Amino acid sequence: MEAARIDQVEYPGTWSLRIRVPRQHRPAPSCLLAVCRQPTRLPRVRIYLRLVAVLAMAPQLTYAHHSFVGFYDQQRIIEIEGIVTSVSWRNPHGTLTVDVADAAGRIEEWRVETGSISVLRIRGLGRDFVGVGDKVRIAGEVALRRSNGLYARNMLLPSGEEALLSIGISPRWTDAETGKLLAAQFDTAVSEDARRTASGIFRVWATVLEDPNSFPMFKGGYPLTAAASRLKAAWDASDVVQLGCLAKGMPALMITPYPIEFVAQGEDILIRFEEDDARRLIHMAPDAAPESGYNSALGYSRGHWEDGTLVVVTEGIEAKYLDSEGTPLSSAARLVERFTPNQDASRLDYGITISDANTFTEPFELRRYWIWRPELEVNEYDCVVAG
Repeated sequence: MEAARIDQVEYPGTWSLRIRVPRQHRPAPSCLLAVCRQPTRLPRVRIYLRLVAVLAMAPQLTYAHHSFVGFYDQQRIIEIEGIVTSVSWRNPHGTLTVDVADAAGRIEEWRVETGSISVLRIRGLGRDFVGVGDKVRIAGEVALRRSNGLYARNMLLPSGEEALLSIGISPRWTDAETGKLLAAQFDTAVSEDARRTASGIFRVWATVLEDPNSFPMFKGGYPLTAAASRLKAAWDASDVVQLGCLAKGMPALMITPYPIEFVAQGEDILIRFEEDDARRLIHMAPDAAPESGYNSALGYSRGHWEDGTLVVVTEGIEAKYLDSEGTPLSSAARLVERFTPNQDASRLDYGITISDANTFTEPFELRRYWIWRPELEVNEYDCVVAG
């Protein structure tokens, strides 16, 4: 019987094995989501699986925008190499199919999920940086619910440049001596217009994708009541459309890694979100009040200014969960948010105090920040459910 070939390799902060697995020990190929195609004649390409045992899990492996609990194994990073056969950039996640040849030249199709088109725009990457027919190397998290599935983190292009495809990740193959990251490209007209029109908080704000102080904001460890702890323990990831187009309520919407914009709307303030094309209206009139019995996923928000800080109080929230990890939230929740631009309006600090006596034993505060990036816009989200 042919044995797997194992070579020890170095990887910062981990130990890992590179294994070439004989054909008879691999999962059988499967037709996934109606994207099967007949094998084609391609150059011989070998597939390697890099199994990474994490000694101390980095934050970028444990936190995700849409929760991948039960969908991808965040502790098992592998690499595949093959020919791209289809590309679809969309929200909430892009999709590629890649034909990968084993040592005998037999083709297996891999379905690869990536970060969204919104992530690519933040990184300054267009839709055409990779195309059908390109030979690429991809590193990512192994799918748990299907064979030959991957959530891509990094991609090595035919040019030798590396593209970062998700949030909170670092270059894998790139360093000062051996390669470079794919260069960002932005529309200078967008930046010039933003510099002319921005005023105080009223501008587009962006997440720093690789800084855990900017994203994500929800990190767990909340002071749950005994009843809320039982509800969270009974939560099943399949109960929520994790990878679909389900609109978020408050306060989950504020975790967004995508651009947001503050816009003056009469006396009130509108917050435009790229994610879900969501809109939050902050009522600034001192006597603003909702109609009797008003409740919604975003709640009713009233705001006022305190020494340059926008303070927003939100109540009347009908959202089943606090986050994407099954932490419950009741209609008794009360949120107090503080948005504070720095002196030159290059950074927006954010704090939110969450109170909900039905869920938490005491109020608690979460923090994050955004930065001003005049080259970015709030684009149409255009979410498409994977079929």
